[in-house]
Amino acid sequence: QMQPWKKKLCKMAQTSLLQGKQFYCREWVFHKLQHCLQEKANCSSSVANKPSLVANSGNNTGVLSGKGAAWGVLLVGGPGSGKTALCTELLWPSSAANLQRGLHRQALAFHFCRAQDSDTLCVGGFIRGLVTQICRSGLIQGYEDKLRDPAIQSLLQPGECERNPGEAFKRCILLPLLGMKAPQQSLFLLVDSVDEGCNVSEGEQTSTSLSGTIAELLAGHFEFFPPWLLLLCSARKQSKAITKMFTGEYRA
Repeated sequence: QMQPWKKKLCKMAQTSLLQGKQFYCREWVFHKLQHCLQEKANCSSSVANKPSLVANSGNNTGVLSGKGAAWGVLLVGGPGSGKTALCTELLWPSSAANLQRGLHRQALAFHFCRAQDSDTLCVGGFIRGLVTQICRSGLIQGYEDKLRDPAIQSLLQPGECERNPGEAFKRCILLPLLGMKAPQQSLFLLVDSVDEGCNVSEGEQTSTSLSGTIAELLAGHFEFFPPWLLLLCSARKQSKAITKMFTGEYRA
């Protein structure tokens, strides 16, 4: 029998409108991401949680790395610069080179935020969607068994997850993953357009919902990510508060 919380899943957040379209260029980004995943596999848990910043500003591209190991990647660029297209290509490769590279096989879960679809911005839906994908992936043996705990099932219920998203994110996803045996290769969690749903002005970031935003949830619990899991987010370069939230510093 289907759990009640599974009926509240947002299917649109687990698809891309660009899926199936041919992707061109930006090969350097995939090389960088491959390097980050390799580095993640080799890093020790004693290194500080500090993300890298992959910048894409119009026609000028560059890579800005945070201090320490590449614990996370923030892909930034202007509107229409191809951030969502790149995320789509990473998950559903259309080119022979990216198929051969095989980074899509290291995707543990993903989420596409869309400003015009409020369901994709719901923190509770985000958490329930990740839980479902992790179970379906088959990449983490024993994770689904952890979910049988009645306390965890309670946290995933509609309403409860929205009331206490931080606790649900920790107890239903992060802590179970920390308790699992590390997979043979590093994996990544992708969140496209993580700045959607945030009101950003004068360097201040505020939530548009009582349960906070997906960006706040991720930034606030970054320290609980298992060492083998790479957080990969995309955002508009204008969202400087988001950049500061994830890297601890502003980027022009």
